[in-house]
Amino acid sequence: MASVQNKQKSAHEPPANSIVNIPSQVSIEILGNGTGLLRACFILRTPLKTYMFNCPENACRFLWQLRIRSSSVVDLFITSANWDNIAGISSILLSKESNAMPTRLHGAMNIKHFLECIRPFQDSDYGNCKYPSQVEERTYDKGSYDDSGLKVTYIPLSPPHDMNNKASVKKVNDVDVAFLIEMKAAARRIDVLKLMELKVPKGPLIGKLKSGDAVTLPDGRTIKPDQVFSTQTTEGEKPTLLVAECTTEEHVKALLNASSVQEFFNGKKTLDYMIHLSDDSVIKSPAYKTLMDKLDKENTTHLLINNANPVIPAVESVYKHTRMLRRISPSLFPELHPLNWNGIITQNDELSQRQNQFVRVAPMQRYWMRKANSVNEEPIVINLSSAEPEISDKVKELLKNFQALEKATKQNCEFPKLTFFGTSSAVPSKYRNVTGYLVEGSEESAILVDVGEGTYGQMKAIFGEEGCQKLLINLHCVLVTHAHQDHMNGLYTIVARRKEAFKNLGVPYRPLVLVCNRNVLKPLKTYSICFENIEHLLEIVDISRHPVTPPTSPNGPPGKRPRLPSPHLPPSRDILGDMPKSFDRKLWELDELKAVQVHHTRMANGFVMRVAGKRIVFSGDTKPCDLLVEEGQGADVLVHESTFEDGHEEDALRKRHSTMGQAVDVGRRMKAKHIILTHFSARYPKVPVLPNYLDSENVGVAMDMLRVRFDHLPLVPKLLPIYREVFSSELFELNIKKEQRVLKDKESSEKKANQKSMKSSN
Repeated sequence: MASVQNKQKSAHEPPANSIVNIPSQVSIEILGNGTGLLRACFILRTPLKTYMFNCPENACRFLWQLRIRSSSVVDLFITSANWDNIAGISSILLSKESNAMPTRLHGAMNIKHFLECIRPFQDSDYGNCKYPSQVEERTYDKGSYDDSGLKVTYIPLSPPHDMNNKASVKKVNDVDVAFLIEMKAAARRIDVLKLMELKVPKGPLIGKLKSGDAVTLPDGRTIKPDQVFSTQTTEGEKPTLLVAECTTEEHVKALLNASSVQEFFNGKKTLDYMIHLSDDSVIKSPAYKTLMDKLDKENTTHLLINNANPVIPAVESVYKHTRMLRRISPSLFPELHPLNWNGIITQNDELSQRQNQFVRVAPMQRYWMRKANSVNEEPIVINLSSAEPEISDKVKELLKNFQALEKATKQNCEFPKLTFFGTSSAVPSKYRNVTGYLVEGSEESAILVDVGEGTYGQMKAIFGEEGCQKLLINLHCVLVTHAHQDHMNGLYTIVARRKEAFKNLGVPYRPLVLVCNRNVLKPLKTYSICFENIEHLLEIVDISRHPVTPPTSPNGPPGKRPRLPSPHLPPSRDILGDMPKSFDRKLWELDELKAVQVHHTRMANGFVMRVAGKRIVFSGDTKPCDLLVEEGQGADVLVHESTFEDGHEEDALRKRHSTMGQAVDVGRRMKAKHIILTHFSARYPKVPVLPNYLDSENVGVAMDMLRVRFDHLPLVPKLLPIYREVFSSELFELNIKKEQRVLKDKESSEKKANQKSMKSSN
């Protein structure tokens, strides 16, 4: 593996002074414009490397849209140590191949420490956790980074501290980092006519001349590179870029005083682009006006990326997939925000908005720093026009029957209402987000069960900005089943956005109740130590059981402190008695809440709850669990993980997950009235395998953005015949893979049997 990495490094990482890999083209490409499903982030792209600036939640899910693999992202530049900028790093690392090159983290401090803390809490249904394979942290005190294509100067922005006012320090590490990027001069091209005039033979000598080395010809003449290079220069090159996120006006003042940018202020150097990542509240400050006055140059393009930009649904997979599901059942799959949006999104600037000196960018936009003479690539176009998805005649007939059933269904019990924000396992995938479920007991009461990465983005897509604020005000409690990051990595965003919602609506803040075990609290406490303390925003109910400290052993070594036994989960625990004073049984519509230990990690639990008079069971991640069956008897709804298809029982047992058949059997033994399967492996992109026995078991299959009233639960299983037709090509491919796997296993078994018989005969 090390040799593979060395070969990759030698191919992609020549010495900083080498001209071999000076990129022929460099572009700025907007990944997230600060709105919608993705916070502010962008990439610098060259033919060989991708440099990513900030990595918010769900970044790895949407890289594919710019045709980028996670493995090609080697350099991550972080402008400020806050969750919106680093939340997606763990998924990027987990998505990489095991032999991928090391990832460099530039700028802000403590990120690697946090990643190392959460590494034991990664879950991968493909095998052992690969992340982080290797991580190199290059903090701002390193000064700069230099490779064959560009030089990046780190500019730390540290506001003055008021030692008498501890409240003025909002973050543990309040140093922002600006980045000054200067491209290396483009490699000069060889002039073929000059080669012919000097009679330079074809072969390795020309390669040496391209590399900048002098060569000796067979006739004894020495040819220098300048003798064969073309005198033509690259036109339209814009080699300098300044990237800055100033979280306060004091950070802006620090940027104004930074020595690295003074030559751009006084006109000695030209700044071609500046990317502004600051919030509008900072952009409108007097200090920022001074900054813009100093950089008000004709040749400087100011690109603004923040949450006040135009809201554009640029995630094709999510919106097209949901439109198809809405075509099937508008009552179960709500229209995503921004509502009624239709159009075509390209990498041009049609959707950007000019505002004074700024360009408020749209997702996917591209700006050239260096453009090759010819760009041989297929243009990236996202077609989100309002045309209805095409369906076959058979699907139309099935829809007609389903819609008749839907119309006949009585609407006499809206609550509890279930919303599925994510149904994938381990990492976000193209069509599915990771785990997150919303349980609404009334218009004024909501509970989240697990909050995987991207949960808030999914929430915002369903409810919109105003709807999200109202929902977060009514969100009383978050239940986390276990500490794997696909179940809790979205918690920090939910806490931050909820705090903002109370402030924006002028409502006194009410702490969020967090029910979890001790392992969930470890990353939470580390985050509070490394970045920003959020524990005061929570009321924590730790469901772990803590043993009494053992007495000192009389025979032990003198002075040695006895080792404390580890906390553990009780088999079953009634949570309502441990709830804080803020708990209001009537307001929350919550009459029962139990944590049940399940078979996954050492500290993993499911939840049994009675909301609005109905009993709901969430399995969390687990292999089949008899205790959960016992505690959940007679459940109205069972939401059970179904990571693997049938036939993968050995994989499921080894990784402590369930197959589809095992999950259905749990529901049957529990006598659950409705079963909804979820948490499917990322190997099933749009839809898992749908065996026919599901039709007779009253089993539904969850899709992202499914939002179902209690009285509509009988409709969810009726979608299965429609899914089989709509996703027939995907299911056919899954069936082919299954047959190939069965054939391979058969051949392997026969080979082992033959080898065994040969040994016995000898």
